[in-house]
This record gives sequence, structure tokens and C-alpha cells, in this order.
Amino acid sequence: MSILHTERLTLRPLQEDDAQAMYDNWTNDERVARYCRWNPHSGVEMTKQLLKMYLDEAAGGFDYRWGIELKDSGELVGVIDVVRTSDDGKTATIGYVLAHDHWNRGYVTEALHRVLSVLFAAGFTAIKAEHHTDNPASGRVMEKCGMAYIGNDRVPGKFGSDELVEVKQYEIKAD
Repeated sequence: MSILHTERLTLRPLQEDDAQAMYDNWTNDERVARYCRWNPHSGVEMTKQLLKMYLDEAAGGFDYRWGIELKDSGELVGVIDVVRTSDDGKTATIGYVLAHDHWNRGYVTEALHRVLSVLFAAGFTAIKAEHHTDNPASGRVMEKCGMAYIGNDRVPGKFGSDELVEVKQYEIKAD
């Protein structure tokens, strides 16, 4: 997997020793989890299991997940990745998560802009993303990166739950 750089960020593969930073910065934080499909982690062991799954996927050839690291401090503050692809492999759906203490600083916009260029260069012809309707800031990130609103949908709110939540969907197509 490639390491990507932006003005303020290094987007890099996750590493075995990232679990504590992930737990401390976002996986245990209810303020972050309320907009995500997972519940806050009750301990770092849960985060270690998630990280192991990510590392196993990377070892199996999955090449579209990056840790978001601040260049100035080296702190791991989030993840941006392809969460699914279409059956024909032409459309990718991207997701991201960022530590609450780093919201509203433009980091995700910077990361998403860079990742979009990489995904289009890799041959994807369309990139989609969605956000919980209660998190309009995420939609603004998508719009800043050139993604257009395409509609709303109802999706499971949390993994393993039957509860549905409304999401707004966005898309950008290759030129």
C-alpha cells in the first residue's frame, strides 16, 4: 500500500501498534461513534480485534485503507478507506472517521481530496460516500471535494442492529 502525503497529513497503512491511538482518539468516543455504524469500544482489546481485521485484509491485498496521521506531531487521528465496491469494480464507496478533538480543521477534506485522486487513478469511475443526516459537517466535506448530493437512503444504524437511520448520499464521477 502506498503512503500518501498532503500539506498537513500523512496517509499511511495501519500498523500493529496503532490500536492504543485508535482507542484513545476515536473508537471509544461516543461523540464519534454516534455517527458511525459501530458502538464505542469498551476497551482497547476490541480495537485490537478491529485492527487485526484491517491488517488481515491488507495482508490479503486490500489496498484502500489509510491511517490519517498529522505530519507535525505524528499522531494518528483517523482512518479513511473504501468500505465497499460495486460488483463490476468500477464504483467505490468511501468512509472516514476522525478523532473528535480534530474536527472542523479541514483534515478530512484534505485526506478525501487526495484519496479521490488515487482511486480515480486506480481505475474507479465513480466514488460514493454517505453520512448520517445528523452530521451535516460530513456532507460539507464531500461537497468541498466535488461530490454531489444524489439522494437519501435508510440503512442499518449499527452493525447487527435492525434500527434504520437516514443517510445522505453523495457521488463524484471521473472526468
